[in-house]
Amino acid sequence: MAFTLHPVGPEDVLDITRIFQSAFANDHIMSHFYPHTPEHLKWDQDFQYFSTQITESAAYGGHLTKVVEENSGKTVAFSKWDFPYALTAEQREEKKRKERENKLKKVVEGSNEGLMKDFFAQLSAGRERWLVPEKTFFLHMLAVDPAYQRRGLGSMLIRPGLEDADKAGAQTYIEASPDGMPLYLKHGWEPVDKMVIDMGKHGAGSGVEVMPCLMREANAPNKLGKKIGL
Repeated sequence: MAFTLHPVGPEDVLDITRIFQSAFANDHIMSHFYPHTPEHLKWDQDFQYFSTQITESAAYGGHLTKVVEENSGKTVAFSKWDFPYALTAEQREEKKRKERENKLKKVVEGSNEGLMKDFFAQLSAGRERWLVPEKTFFLHMLAVDPAYQRRGLGSMLIRPGLEDADKAGAQTYIEASPDGMPLYLKHGWEPVDKMVIDMGKHGAGSGVEVMPCLMREANAPNKLGKKIGL
């Protein structure tokens, strides 16, 4: 079975939304965001998000890439890399305006508002600490259709961004899910920080969930094929 990489375009938003929802359906934190939200509203929320990402993120260094299974033509995975970028004064103001608008948007019916606010506040704080937009490469998102996982598609999507980061002598940042952590460590990322979410506080089960934040130095040694203790 052969797979190839292609740029993501507006025509891909249905596939990208489908893959995202299936890949993160059992995520240790995000699966608790919408406990009582009707499925069609969850779909609309994610569809609108990815529509915007596909059409607007290039202005902020965004590069979306998909993996296509050649025989069927099916899109089975995607990534979003944010490459270093610099904004004009006008673009900075426009970015701030959109961020203000997003904060004023109504929460989707049936969502766990407290959990989401805690999660995204910590997410933003970590990016403020570790990301330098003009210098840092950021693997913003990586999702593989569960039916096609463990076939090397994650590495296929990671390598091009790391090659560009290495050529630039730049650091690369990522927030890791438990499922993705071993792959990122093998590609040279190292833990530098973490998000800690008290799930019980938000009525989302009990205990604490942790999301590590990782940084990879330029030309970090590749550990693929080596066993890593976690």
